[in-house]
Amino acid sequence: MKLTPRRITVGLISTAVVVTMTSVTTWALAADKDAAPAASSTPVRLIVGYKAGADRASATRALSASGARVSVSDAAKAALSAINASRVTVSPERSAATISALRSDPNVAYVETDQPVKTAETIPNDPVFSKQNEMYTVHAPKAWDTTKGGANGPTVAVIDTGVNAVGDLKGATVAGYDFVNNDASPADDAGHGTSVAALVAARGNNGDGMAGVCWTCKIMPVKVLDARGDGYQSDVAQGIIWAVQKGARILNLSLSGVKGTQALADAVAYANMNGALVVAAAGNDGNTVKQYPGAYGDVLTVAATQRCTDFAKDPDCTAGTTTRTKWSSYNKPKTSTSPADVWVDVAAPGTVSSMDSRGNYSTGIEGTSFSSPIVAGAAALIKAENPSYSGWSIANAIYTAAAKRPLTNGGVNYGLIDIPPSLNVPTDTTPPTATGISPGNGSFKRGTFTVSPVGLKDDRSGIRNTTLWVNGKFVSYSRKAPFGVSFNFSSYKGPTKIELRIFDRAGNNKIVSSTVTIDNNAPGVRITSAPKSGSKLSGTVSIGYTGSDANGITRYELLLNGKVAQTHTGTAAFKFATTAVAKSFTVQVRAYDKAGNPGLSAKYSYTR
Repeated sequence: MKLTPRRITVGLISTAVVVTMTSVTTWALAADKDAAPAASSTPVRLIVGYKAGADRASATRALSASGARVSVSDAAKAALSAINASRVTVSPERSAATISALRSDPNVAYVETDQPVKTAETIPNDPVFSKQNEMYTVHAPKAWDTTKGGANGPTVAVIDTGVNAVGDLKGATVAGYDFVNNDASPADDAGHGTSVAALVAARGNNGDGMAGVCWTCKIMPVKVLDARGDGYQSDVAQGIIWAVQKGARILNLSLSGVKGTQALADAVAYANMNGALVVAAAGNDGNTVKQYPGAYGDVLTVAATQRCTDFAKDPDCTAGTTTRTKWSSYNKPKTSTSPADVWVDVAAPGTVSSMDSRGNYSTGIEGTSFSSPIVAGAAALIKAENPSYSGWSIANAIYTAAAKRPLTNGGVNYGLIDIPPSLNVPTDTTPPTATGISPGNGSFKRGTFTVSPVGLKDDRSGIRNTTLWVNGKFVSYSRKAPFGVSFNFSSYKGPTKIELRIFDRAGNNKIVSSTVTIDNNAPGVRITSAPKSGSKLSGTVSIGYTGSDANGITRYELLLNGKVAQTHTGTAAFKFATTAVAKSFTVQVRAYDKAGNPGLSAKYSYTR
């Protein structure tokens, strides 16, 4: 079925919807990245990352005692705790001391100043536009012949200024959350989020309004930006994590800024590890300055192309649409003096028609803010056709088709998206391979050690992460090569099954395991024969000793003045000449068991 293009009701979009992006690059604070904001009345927001196994309760008490306020929202705490972090606010006059104290706290891995974010759109320059040319540019009508999202369309999280379920979005939203006001009512008081959501999922072919890319998709509104379109990265990070935890596997972030934080990077990685795809706007600065979260490697980042200007003469909207707009951010090309800086992946139309937060429709809205949801909608159609696809699989499908529509002026890795050929691009179905796991079967281990894959390989999509399971329970993970997982086994004892589950980016997995003996008890060791402590010695001295351990002792060491002088694997007496030691000296025997636990005998003191 070929869908007939239809007109939309055109109204003047609220000026609150569209916020100029001329200042989008102003994320950075003063030259000192940890300095407090200049306005002394403005509280300083800090993101605190904790070390694995840290005593967070102790750190929280210390923060409270210093006058810092720890985020108390249950949703906020639950979200950031997934990446072992929390957010605190502190008065400007106490910020430097608090940062210094946190950096010296053994429980704290990092401290960073929370960074602001903004919407990524520009002011509309054409208030009347009777057809949604952008949909023809990406060949959405041809894609709708195959799917409109299915009977129960995928859920797309719109992490933005909130979403109002008006007009073509009535009945299209699911429960969301407002991280700006910390409540469950993510209403759109700026207008931006509603316009973004409409491009993803406005109900099509209903004789009213407009058509989004995915007609049956559900929108999960996650409010992280205020009425001015401003926000902080900790809220964005929380929004990403919350949306993933609530089941969204496609996330649209039409926001950007020139500085990132570890918390936001970790949140994106968290989404990726859970098979989700993060789609983000490249920004509207018209230059190659990296924008975040778009510049993170796990994000599908979208630039903007020029619009189809004469639909009547060009029904497929192809002429001129593979040219990137002059205001869109883009990749830095390689030059004779510097390498390429590649972070923008694809492009989509940057001038669109959409709906505002009051249900009015308008045209000529510009910005990569509105390019991004077109791609997110395309991702949802791919997910509808391929429910098992991971975020990598969906992105790979989009990249494969876009590569056949390169931009005339470059600036992106692939090209202009093309939805129909994206719908059924095969994914990677071959699991990773590994020859084993370290430590292997029969090993004796203690305390904290790293469990690592041996002979790890993947033929296509690449390794995404590993998860560690101990006696059938998940305990930790790694998302960085070489993908070993360090864990404290001090609470375990005896035969213990350790298992690594290795995932590639397409979601295929390989399991490798072994059974090791955990022994955290020191061996017993004592001196059985030696001159009486305090004696004055001459000639050759003999030290007899014995040891005991449930799993056996691997070696004994003779310590003279605390330094290893001799090593035995059995209990033959240690012998040494007094001429080889200091005038005053101590004697001690140390034993090691198979797990490496040390045990020490009593210390004897002598002179010569």
